[in-house]
Amino acid sequence: MLDTKHENADEKIRITTLSLGVLVPDITFELAKKNEDMYLFSPYDVERVYGVPFGDISVTEKYYEMVNDARIHKTKISARHFFQTVAELQFESGYPYIVFEDTVNRENPIKGRINMSNLCSEILQVNTPTTYNEDLSYNEIGKDISCNLGSMNIAMAMDGGESFGESVELAIRALTAVSDMSHITSVRSIEDGNDKSHAIGLGQMNLHGYLARERVHYGSEEGIDFTNIYFYTVLYHALRASNKIAIERGQTFEGFADSKYASGEFFDKYTAREWTPETERVRGLFADAGVEIPVQADWLELKSSVQQHGIYNQNLQAVPPTGSISYINNSTSSIHPIASKIEIRKEGKLGRVYYPAPFLTNDNLEYYDDAYEIGPEKIIDTYAAATQHVDQGLSLTLFFKDTATTRDINKAQIYAWRKGIKTIYYIRLRQLALEGTELEQCVSCML
Repeated sequence: MLDTKHENADEKIRITTLSLGVLVPDITFELAKKNEDMYLFSPYDVERVYGVPFGDISVTEKYYEMVNDARIHKTKISARHFFQTVAELQFESGYPYIVFEDTVNRENPIKGRINMSNLCSEILQVNTPTTYNEDLSYNEIGKDISCNLGSMNIAMAMDGGESFGESVELAIRALTAVSDMSHITSVRSIEDGNDKSHAIGLGQMNLHGYLARERVHYGSEEGIDFTNIYFYTVLYHALRASNKIAIERGQTFEGFADSKYASGEFFDKYTAREWTPETERVRGLFADAGVEIPVQADWLELKSSVQQHGIYNQNLQAVPPTGSISYINNSTSSIHPIASKIEIRKEGKLGRVYYPAPFLTNDNLEYYDDAYEIGPEKIIDTYAAATQHVDQGLSLTLFFKDTATTRDINKAQIYAWRKGIKTIYYIRLRQLALEGTELEQCVSCML
């Protein structure tokens, strides 16, 4: 299947319009580390033996059991060759997207198994299949996903100071209204799933823009510290807002009683210790802005209220790539670094349109290193800091210089997995300009 995305694939099998993704369980990394073969199992046989679809099986947990089960047809390939193939394809086309399925399910606070994501790789929700009778009428309507997404501007949220919590609550209520008003009747499983889960995805954008404005380098100790505490604070207010809605309506999402929110397990890491900035610079950013950072007592009070009254939304946060809406909001995209100080886009009849990075001046140029210069490790470190406070995923694109090799891509994949990253979206390689097309000066200098 992966071979269909090769640039030089036979035209009879090449797929030019389908976006591919792969789910990579932990066992794959373990086998590659030992340089062992990896078995591929027949999904039909797995379902026949276990009585559930292959996607609902934990491959890592059942791997050796399935290897030794003669009833399951299987073939084997080199685990290292698999990663090499993935890297080669990403080198050529940016595909496939990657979901680290064991990481995703370990961090999932909802009962059930997550076995897929969306195109941008930030939606991570439990789903169940629809089954049909012989006449194709519904036997049981499954639970599918409606993407109710919106993103906050980090710079504006911080500038709001004491109203930070109110801004988060307003965003949660706005997205909840979108969910409540969405009824995709043409696809019953999505309509039913949305009605039962009230799931939303509050995202963020303009991280690099805000950090540069405040003279903080993206991926630095201070930059990662800020990302950690910012998302920590957003999570608290998002949960509190959903808890308020549950109290007002006397209703929770379906399945709340079986969630880690109801058991209190979700809150353990926040009630066990204080979460405070580790750097003086970040302490100053929050103090000067007047944004109050939640303390243990706040979390204990929230935990008690959630266990008593529940929360309305099954899922609360997901960080999308925010391309076009970032330009409209004078923001850097999502929480990844800028691709260029001055981005050039071709907009229909307008032709070339130039988008300078937000807050860019001659005095702060040094804080606007682009994503290719910053490199994958600092981007991964930044996303890892945020991921621990986001119940779903974050659309993570990795950027490499033109000198990168497939080995560099594999190293970044392993590093991301070890840092607890849930998904990887695109792989971007900086392309060398064709001879004779280079600009005499950089665009940012000319403008």
